[in-house]
Amino acid sequence: MSEKSRRPSIRNTRRTFLKTIGMGMTVASFDNASSAHQAQTSNHDWEPTCNWAGFRATPGRTAAINSDGPTPYATTDWKMDLGGSMYKTEPIVVGQTVFLAVSTANDPSKSSGFVGAYDIETGDQQWKRTDLPAPRTPVVNGEMIYFATKVPSTPDTDVGGLYALDIKTGKTEWTRTAIQEWATPIVTQHRVYSSNETGAYALDRTTGETIWKADDVGGIVDGVGGALSYNTDTIFFSDGTALNAEDGSIKWRVATGQVTLGNHVVDDGIVYYIRTERIVGDDDRVYVKARSVEDGTTQWSYESNTSNEWDGRLAIANGRVLLLSSNDEEAIIKALNAQTGAQVWTTQVNGTYFSDPTIANETVYIGGRSVPDSNRWDGRAVIYAVDLLTGEQKWAYLLDSSDLETSPENPPAAGTPIVADGKLYTATYPSGSVLAYRYIYYSNFFVLDSCATPPDSTYRL
Repeated sequence: MSEKSRRPSIRNTRRTFLKTIGMGMTVASFDNASSAHQAQTSNHDWEPTCNWAGFRATPGRTAAINSDGPTPYATTDWKMDLGGSMYKTEPIVVGQTVFLAVSTANDPSKSSGFVGAYDIETGDQQWKRTDLPAPRTPVVNGEMIYFATKVPSTPDTDVGGLYALDIKTGKTEWTRTAIQEWATPIVTQHRVYSSNETGAYALDRTTGETIWKADDVGGIVDGVGGALSYNTDTIFFSDGTALNAEDGSIKWRVATGQVTLGNHVVDDGIVYYIRTERIVGDDDRVYVKARSVEDGTTQWSYESNTSNEWDGRLAIANGRVLLLSSNDEEAIIKALNAQTGAQVWTTQVNGTYFSDPTIANETVYIGGRSVPDSNRWDGRAVIYAVDLLTGEQKWAYLLDSSDLETSPENPPAAGTPIVADGKLYTATYPSGSVLAYRYIYYSNFFVLDSCATPPDSTYRL
């Protein structure tokens, strides 16, 4: 173990903003925050906005919004040391506030973290709750922020639950902690939808009280992740069940033996399930199966024809389904026709440890780590921007972590980038590390803005 790992108290003294005026982070403050705009969700159709208000942006988990990212080029607006990890957790941006869900301990015996609210222009902290289990990606609706927490694998650990906080102060509005593990929720105008080991739930958005419950639905107990997606009047689950959002009745369920399930996205009458199958002694395969939202019948199927180490989520917009095929040196971004599954285009990008794709106004963004360059760097976090319609690369921007602490053994990689109102937000992590403390200690946060000129060689791949 490195010398840094034996000095955990340093994490509380090394916080550095690179645009702000050196303001300090409090441990459990509830200072007033700027009021965030209400996320435009309802129990009916969802229209993409300039906000990234929840996991994968929309209740359909499409990862697509009607907003530009940095254009025509990117530059660093501000950055900071996270003081924890956002590995596989997305930032949330609503109005003038970015909400970060950060783990400060997430191992087999512990789960702790914080949720913080920060000004998108300066990075100034508005409030921060540190007395929480490690949070998953939140969702903002109205005046509350909702999130499920990560649960330690140690038996009989009594930590975790589903939480609702006030977005202006961080004060707890309600919790459901009798059962610790909940799926990342979907929040509509009046309801919160989630699931746990006992089944699927619709809860009152303002009180957390149960409206209906569907027993033995949801997928957590089956080990398929418990993911949810939502479209108009139907909730879809990773175990292949579609429920009526109004009363929890079953609309359809995939028969045993027809399963290609797991993470999923719903858009324009089709729900798309994606799964990576790891085969001992053989190449990994990624499968996508498109099913009708009305009755679950298969519309088309896709199987990667090469070894694929990517285990991520789809993004969908403008009739394109985006996924990756990756290995140790490069990734191929693939766009499939959303109605037929036919391949529309492919684009190769160099690097590894690639994130889930994000779509903003016909641009696809992915994060990862560049291939080491013996003359310039030992691998750096990178963001790629690619045209959604043609697959042509628009730009590649290297994140500069030189004034932040990073792991000497594991160069940083950029996690899933999210876009809101012209800016791009991403957290980095020590790529390839198998040591939990490195993710907590060596993760940072970047905000990119637009720039009229191409970046210089320090930031250009």
